[in-house]
Amino acid sequence: MVATTPKGEARRVALLDAVIRVLEAGGPGAVTHRSVAAEAGVPAAAATYYFAGIDDLLVSALRRVTEHQVALFAHLRGHSYARFAAVLYDWTHIERASAIAQYELLFLAMRRHTLRDAADLWYQALEEAIAVVQPDARRGRVIALAVDGLILRMLWRGDPATLPEIEAALRDIVGGR
Repeated sequence: MVATTPKGEARRVALLDAVIRVLEAGGPGAVTHRSVAAEAGVPAAAATYYFAGIDDLLVSALRRVTEHQVALFAHLRGHSYARFAAVLYDWTHIERASAIAQYELLFLAMRRHTLRDAADLWYQALEEAIAVVQPDARRGRVIALAVDGLILRMLWRGDPATLPEIEAALRDIVGGR
């Protein structure tokens, strides 16, 4: 990573935010230095200055959205189904671009080894958040898989669409606790 001034760091963050919007609109194939710079409203040279290659840009964007989601999951510890439902609703409806970018990059991590470590952080955070309500590790992994599927359905179909519906789905997944 290039050492930056506050102005440079702001430009770097603007580029990462632009990657998220480009991913939402066109998927990983749409991410180029030029498209990201244009979306960020900065010169194309800025993207190549801060990010040596496309993988560097994608890994940095994945880390950014993953760090945000890890922080959200960390705040779930000891909270209710209603709080978990609210986090999932916010992420899939209000911060939809971030959620879509996250999944685009998770899918891309299946083919690009450079993305795998950052992708693993997301799944670890989800499993740790679930461990609070389900201490059995095996059952926790199954619940995490189901929650992952729930998130994908919410992004794909918008269903469940309300907080009570999401909370009910979470209760069904965990087993009615």
